[in-house]
Amino acid sequence: MSVVAARPAPRRRGGYRLIIILLVVLLLIGAGIFWLTSAAQAATNAAATLTVFQPTVSVAHGGGAYATSATGAVVQPGDSIKTDAKGRAAIQLPDGTLTRLAGGTEIVLTSAHFAKTGNLHDVSILQKIGRTFTNVQHLVGGATFKVAGQAAVASVRGTKFEVLVNPDGSMVVKLFDGQLDLDGKNHVHLNAGQQATVDAQGNVGQPGPIPPDPNDPFGPQIAASDASNAGTTPGTEQDFIGPPIHNGEQQQYTYSFAGGGIVKAALGYPGSTMSLRVKAPDGHVYTGTGASPIVVLVPNAPAGIYSITVIGVKGLGTAGEEFFLSVSALESCSSTVIAQNRAVRHGYTAQDLAGAINVPGLSNLNLNIVGDSIAGAIITGTGTYNGVGWTGTVVLFMHGGVLEIFAVGATVFNVSVPAEQIVQQIGSAIAQDPNNINPGFVVDRLFTCKGVLMIDGRVGS
Repeated sequence: MSVVAARPAPRRRGGYRLIIILLVVLLLIGAGIFWLTSAAQAATNAAATLTVFQPTVSVAHGGGAYATSATGAVVQPGDSIKTDAKGRAAIQLPDGTLTRLAGGTEIVLTSAHFAKTGNLHDVSILQKIGRTFTNVQHLVGGATFKVAGQAAVASVRGTKFEVLVNPDGSMVVKLFDGQLDLDGKNHVHLNAGQQATVDAQGNVGQPGPIPPDPNDPFGPQIAASDASNAGTTPGTEQDFIGPPIHNGEQQQYTYSFAGGGIVKAALGYPGSTMSLRVKAPDGHVYTGTGASPIVVLVPNAPAGIYSITVIGVKGLGTAGEEFFLSVSALESCSSTVIAQNRAVRHGYTAQDLAGAINVPGLSNLNLNIVGDSIAGAIITGTGTYNGVGWTGTVVLFMHGGVLEIFAVGATVFNVSVPAEQIVQQIGSAIAQDPNNINPGFVVDRLFTCKGVLMIDGRVGS
């Protein structure tokens, strides 16, 4: 899931520059002999990226005052996020773990840390009020993810769940997939398809089936997301939430795709009748109308920028109706550099990255793109630099159309090098802020699959 802001027009050599930046990062870690310290290496904070679907969404950094925020803002541990009655937002961690905020919701990202492997080690969210839906990616190595309300704590591993915190402090927790432990004054274990309530004093009720709830905005969202993901490449999904539309009104969105597969759009909404229209770059129009979720498929999708329109047809009422649009694609996970009709796709294998560097004194270089991720990439490196063996790990992810690099671990002579020192050296060496690296085009999506780092985007806004 991602929504990106416009960035300046690209330089033609932006993709190659990105490769060099990544490799410089790894080599600086390898040259960490200059930063050796006897101090223990502290855990590295993992930041999240904010997406604002509908205003107003506000962020308070480090316990400060709230200020209106926009898509692409970085949310650090200790920051708070809240939506007003009409606001809709989400925060996404580098592994793809996503928390959506409904209107009238306030949360605090109390902690989030990387393990030295680059995976998430622990995440904790305090939910003060409102409704959230979280899709936690599979956690490894004893990692934890917790959401605390006023009266209980939900602990999960690789699951989809929803938390509602009422003004009186009572809670409702719904589990759609996976396993969940709910702890207040007593302990309850939930399986997929169950929910439990917690009163304001922390008494957890027994689990039961999830009943229909017409006031729950996440039902149509889950259905549309699941529909667009079926048969497409994990990591290609982008989601959009528009303001309530009325009969005859419409909202338009765009999606970049560099060709070679399919594009699938899915529209979820509570009821009534809506229509979904997808205009391909070659001018062909594909439409769908019917029950939610509406799915429109573009086969043999050409490269370019797709125009996707949501249309209110009938029965939407005087207040209108909120919708959720999810768009995904099927694309090849392979080494490639494509720029067609304003759509961009760069695919890099570990061999591509290693083969792009030639530094005197460097030998035995081995790079590895770790696992599959729907957002972000973990890259590890080992080698010898002027006779000194080294290891290093970095995490790459996107926010606001640009890239960010986290250095999460390095060793020289089997001694840990503090990540904070590495980041300072990276910024000095590449003369760029590692938090805002512009590859020369707008980055819409970044993910890994089949050992390939995939970066999808567009030229211009």
